[in-house]
Amino acid sequence: MSVPEVCVLCSAAPETHHHLFFECSFSSSVWNYFASKVWDNPPQDIHSVAAWINLHRSSSPQARYIIRLMFQSSIYLIWKERNKRIFTTQVTSAFGVRSAVDRQIRDRLLSIKPSPAFQPPLLQFFFACTRPP
Repeated sequence: MSVPEVCVLCSAAPETHHHLFFECSFSSSVWNYFASKVWDNPPQDIHSVAAWINLHRSSSPQARYIIRLMFQSSIYLIWKERNKRIFTTQVTSAFGVRSAVDRQIRDRLLSIKPSPAFQPPLLQFFFACTRPP
């Protein structure tokens, strides 16, 4: 099978993990859309995101959980979009992927049983972060 060396999401640079998930204009628009809701200056590489999650134990448990979920969902759906473009030639816009990330996050948060450890509840915290007042 022949897989292109150039990023199939932006066609602007060779595809590396760092480019695909953080430098690519398509991917960065997805990641920054969500990360900027929680961070003033979101990290722009996987190591910085992981370091932030590990170092900011003083942040609320809700914030750490939501950030991990945003990160996991963004990475998963960007990778899924990349593969869809290569293997089926179907294309979804960055807006469509952002909508899918939002839906995946909401579905996951809805499936979590309410817990006294998370006050306010995670879904309420997510809406407070991502929706204007």
